[in-house]
Amino acid sequence: MNAVARLASMVAPTATELEAAQGAYTLLAGGLVTLFLVGLLAARRLGGGVSPWAWGGVTFVLSQAARLPVLTIINALVIGGVAPVTGSGTWFVAIAIASVTAGVFEEGSRALILSTAAKRIRSERGGASFGLGHAGIEALIFTLVPSVAALLLLSGIADGSAYVNLPAASLAQLDAAITFLGRQEIGSSLLALSERIFATLLHVILTLYVLRAVAEQGDRTTLVRRLLFPAALHAAANFTTVALLPVAGIVAAEVVFAAITIGALLHYRRTRAAASLPLS
Repeated sequence: MNAVARLASMVAPTATELEAAQGAYTLLAGGLVTLFLVGLLAARRLGGGVSPWAWGGVTFVLSQAARLPVLTIINALVIGGVAPVTGSGTWFVAIAIASVTAGVFEEGSRALILSTAAKRIRSERGGASFGLGHAGIEALIFTLVPSVAALLLLSGIADGSAYVNLPAASLAQLDAAITFLGRQEIGSSLLALSERIFATLLHVILTLYVLRAVAEQGDRTTLVRRLLFPAALHAAANFTTVALLPVAGIVAAEVVFAAITIGALLHYRRTRAAASLPLS
């Protein structure tokens, strides 16, 4: 056995661990596909077609295209080029920056599209469809694609193809990937799916807040003021969930995220009567 093969055999997970991880990622990918399709079908029914859903998806892509370069520049200026240690003060600053920019750019992009290209969307049903599109494309890019990639890598590890013609310098990176992927369990996949469900609901609620702000009469300053609440809510949900991970663990963090989402839903319902949005 050559050196590469010996090192590969040392870092490879056991057959039982590999099978469990593959099953967990299969569950996650299957659940995400189901959630994506259910969201698309629900959006089509709510919005009377796929146009509002598609505009929601475009909005998410637009928001990230604008946000990521800005986020990179801010992190470079404030934090530097070294990744902060989890739980450190610098780490909290990093997630605060990421959370605030997510709120500003995503809610700002929603307002921009809803006040220009998607002016015809002015009902709660249309807004919900728009929010489902935003959430669906986010899940596709940030969760589903990585899950499928993890499945492909695990399959390559299982049959050995991942090591074929692999440079020795890349073995350490593969080792780290194997260690991370091999820890995936069914419970982790179920938590990830529940997080996506609540994230979808939160995106729908945030869209309705933004749509309300856009639909109401007022100048640009008034619109910006009305957008402060959904942007702050978005940032707070992101920051609180991530900040709790090293302190309370993933289960507690997801419970808090679900509580924030439910609280946002209840607040929207309480203020719904004063809004001018028609149901359909």
